[in-house]
This record gives sequence, C-alpha cells and structure tokens, in this order.
Amino acid sequence: MLKKYFRILVVSCFILVAYFTGIGTQLTSANEKVSELHMAEGILVNTEWLDKNKNVVKIIDTRKEGYEEGHIPNAVHYPYTKLIDRDHPIAEYLLSQRPFEKDMKKLGVRDDQTVVIYDDGSSPHAARLFFALEYYGHRDVRLLDGGLKAWKEHEKSLSQERVENKKGNFKARPTKNLLVDKTFVKEAIGKENYVLLDVRSPEEYRGEDRRAKRGGHIPTAVNLEWKKALEQTEVPYFKSLEQLENQFKEVGVTEDKKIIIYCQSALRSSHTYFTLRLLGFEHLQVYEGSWAEWGNDPDTPIVIPE
Repeated sequence: MLKKYFRILVVSCFILVAYFTGIGTQLTSANEKVSELHMAEGILVNTEWLDKNKNVVKIIDTRKEGYEEGHIPNAVHYPYTKLIDRDHPIAEYLLSQRPFEKDMKKLGVRDDQTVVIYDDGSSPHAARLFFALEYYGHRDVRLLDGGLKAWKEHEKSLSQERVENKKGNFKARPTKNLLVDKTFVKEAIGKENYVLLDVRSPEEYRGEDRRAKRGGHIPTAVNLEWKKALEQTEVPYFKSLEQLENQFKEVGVTEDKKIIIYCQSALRSSHTYFTLRLLGFEHLQVYEGSWAEWGNDPDTPIVIPE
C-alpha cells in the first residue's frame, strides 16, 4: 500500500513540475522579444538586432525621399526637414516643443518605447532626430549603423506599405542646458574647461567655403569634420570606438572638458553629438544657432586663418 501511495506521489510531482515548467516556458517566450531590447550595445544597433526586434520597437525613416519605393518593415516616415522651425529667424533652427510633441504623437511614439532611427547611412539626418528626441526627453533612442545601405547589404526585406499608427503619448520635456545660445558661446571662448568643436568642412572652417555673410570660425574652436566618424566605404559604418576616441583626442576633445558643438545649422552637429554620446561623453552642448547665426552677426568675433 505504501509503495502504491509513493508511486502516486512521484507521478503527481512530475505532473506539477511539467505544468509549472510549461508556464515558465510560455512566460519566457512572451518576454523574449522584450528582453532582447536590452541586448543592444548602447545607442548604435546593427541590422541583425533590428531585424529581430522590428516588431517591438518604433522605427523611423528620416530620408527625404525613397520611403514609398522601399523601407524597413514597420518603419514610419518622418523626413528630417520636418524638424525645421520655419518661423524661426535663424535658418533651419530646431522645431519648438509643442509642434515636435504633436508630430511624435502622430507617429505613434510612446514614452516607454525604444525608438530606432535610420537614414541612407551617409547623412546626418537620422542623428538630427536622435538629438531632437534626446533634447525633448526621450531616453531610449538608437541609430541603425550604416542606415538603409547596411540593411540592403545584408539582404534584409523591404516594404512599400505605409504604416498606420495609433496615437502615441510622447511628452516633450526639454533638457536643460543641452542647447546653448550665442551669448553662452561668447562667454565660453577661451575658458580652460571648454572646447568649441566646429564640425564643418575644413574649407568652411578656414573661411574658403562661405555660407553666411562672413566666413571663418569662432575663436579657439577646433575643427573635426562630422563625417570623419564614418568609414569611407560603400556602406558608411561608424569607425571603431578606439579610432573615434583617438580622432577627438588629437584635436583636444576629451571627456574631462565641456564640449560645445556647432556647424552651419546644427544638422551636422547632431551627428557629432551622437558620436560623442557613443563614446560615453556626458558634458555635451549644441550651439543650435551655429554659423547661420554667428556668421551673419557683424558683432561676433571670428577667426579667418591666413
């Protein structure tokens, strides 16, 4: 009789173990896609990661053209040109808080959502939206390394379907001191703990390529063109972290300094902002007015190398 009860007890235990193991498997399966989001290294993701997670992240295509012809599945379209405040006196200034929030809600962006942005890979357009989202308080934003060129190189599928969105709950909360103005930049000139980083072309920096009333650069500014962060290959992947760090060190851009980035209209600055964020820099600021403001003001100091 005791043996019979023992056999029943053992069988019951096996049934219970199998039952709870099944529940565990179901829970693991249900949470698998969500947990994979934390496997991405930092703010730069590759095509394999995005392909696995494309159904659980918000993907935004920032190209001006080409969305209808083919885009990453589930991607919504938000051309980088929509980030321009058409009413601002400074050319191509960043869209203000309320219209930006409205746009993100329309795209279906949620506050608790991972957002992955891409462009063609060789432009700063995706980084501009990355910067805008971080400035307005969204902390889980990432870029696709190599952009759409990388996606095509790895023979990933494309879609021509326009995605329908449910309205998001994105709330814009501007980050204090991330954007700086002309007065702030003037006061930073020559300060030992600040580095002014000009990410335009060397020709613009020297005043040879003039895109405002005056050419040249802000006094004490160092120059490292934004696209130096990318490999000069058919698919413009980011260079290794070691290469990037060495490039910045060569011009005096180090983590112990406060870095103010500028270009012509803060578009290229946004790409360098992303690159420095990738390296772990924390003391970053962007001069949003950039040379579009500085170079058109007759009272700002400039340097034109001889």
